[in-house]
Amino acid sequence: MLKIKQKISFILVFIILYLFTNSVSFAEDLILSEPTAILVEMETGQVLYEKKADMKWSPASTTKIMTAIVAIKNSALDTKMKASTHAIRDIPSDYGLAGIQPDEIMTLNDLLNFSLIISANEASNVIAENISPTQDIDGFVALMNQEAQELGLGGTHFTNTYGLEQENHFTTARDLSIIARKAMEFPIFREIVSKKVVPLPDTNLKKSDDWDKWHIESTNKLLNSNSEYYTKVTGIKTGYTSKAGRCLVFSAVNDKGLELVGVILGAQNNDILFKEAKDLLEYGYRNYEVQTLVSSGEFFGRYEVIDSMDNIPVDLQTLGEVTHLLPTSPEQLEKDVTVKETLNTPYIAPIEKGQVLGYKTWFYQGEEIGSVQLIAANDIEKTMAAKIRDRFQELIKDKTVRVVAFIVIVLILFLIILRIILRGVSRRRNYHHRHFRM
Repeated sequence: MLKIKQKISFILVFIILYLFTNSVSFAEDLILSEPTAILVEMETGQVLYEKKADMKWSPASTTKIMTAIVAIKNSALDTKMKASTHAIRDIPSDYGLAGIQPDEIMTLNDLLNFSLIISANEASNVIAENISPTQDIDGFVALMNQEAQELGLGGTHFTNTYGLEQENHFTTARDLSIIARKAMEFPIFREIVSKKVVPLPDTNLKKSDDWDKWHIESTNKLLNSNSEYYTKVTGIKTGYTSKAGRCLVFSAVNDKGLELVGVILGAQNNDILFKEAKDLLEYGYRNYEVQTLVSSGEFFGRYEVIDSMDNIPVDLQTLGEVTHLLPTSPEQLEKDVTVKETLNTPYIAPIEKGQVLGYKTWFYQGEEIGSVQLIAANDIEKTMAAKIRDRFQELIKDKTVRVVAFIVIVLILFLIILRIILRGVSRRRNYHHRHFRM
């Protein structure tokens, strides 16, 4: 019997431990080995996770995201661009090349494909020389830094177009997330970074079949990943140097249309990089979702109204909707979301249906995320006695009425005084008449 009780106790303890460990927040299970990382929502930039996101870091080939932004903003996709010897030979021997030849002519679209999909370094330089207002790479880099300044990137500075290790060439995970969100606003950028294989074009020097086929697949192996939490990886760009380590700017979307952007910098190898990028995305989708906090037409409350006919109260309902990306954990939601109600009390009749009688505002982690009006759901009439009282008060407050009333009162007083005077005169006459007649 004792053994049976011990077994039952052991089973109960096991069940409790299992339930407890499985109820632990997914956030506690997320441990990233990289020095710096961030996860944000694509549209708003709302931060869902960050780890030393403002640490300055070498961007490596993620630099090419900014190169693409400047190129798309300053040139048409079908613009033909000629490769110079300098643009190609400027690349160090240990940096990847696609095999573009001097004097080879390609369109901007082709060059963007090479730069973003297979990270061809010379393609970025060719783009830069052909778009630069000064016809050299430095002029294009100046445009990159100008764009960074316009985006408010305080932790970013570029000295080249493709990610060469240089002292003043740096960024941060947070800044890269902003750069990525900006780039994904351009449909052509989105289209290119979602491709798994680079399209090989015909040029003036070679046919599509003449390109070296050893390196035609995207460097972003996360594009091949599957997950129950997101439906598609939408990009974006890898990067690597011995100093920067393995870097990745990535994005995905789930079946509800929620798109997240992540940045991981400094991973030891690609296996760790792509695994932890997937972990970070799944963390975001598991722990956050767009939630509707309030919709139009919801009952808010019932309130007494001064001077209401038959003492009928007014019902308040909401007008407007508040939705926001919020934690799925009820405990975290209760901790992070606060509400402020502003009511224009006391309520006094008459009240018209639809009249705004207050506001309700929501805050997430101290920042306002939305507000709705509180409106009357029914008409409230004023009592007749209150109408008469108010009318009388209005008359008293009317300046013209006060002037007329003053004049009338003065006239009445004048008439009263005059009557008194006349009566006094009349009495004296009667007195004299009675006493002196004899």
